[in-house]
Amino acid sequence: MSYNAEKMGNLILNESKSIEERCVGYRKEILGAIVEILDVERKHKVQRTRIQKQIDDACYAAGDFLWRKRDLDNQKKETAK
Repeated sequence: MSYNAEKMGNLILNESKSIEERCVGYRKEILGAIVEILDVERKHKVQRTRIQKQIDDACYAAGDFLWRKRDLDNQKKETAK
């Protein structure tokens, strides 16, 4: 791993600690999406593949996680009332 890639990775890890934990596992899910996007970008540099759909998929997956988790949390709140 190059020095710049390592530095960027450390920066992302450190900055991810400040992401608001909107629900349990949110920060981890967002960090996973970022890692996936960076991996797609790295492969794109070598293979020149079309990456927009892969990036969209990673973003939608993270958004879907939040939506499902919040929906589940809201159902639990309604049940508890």
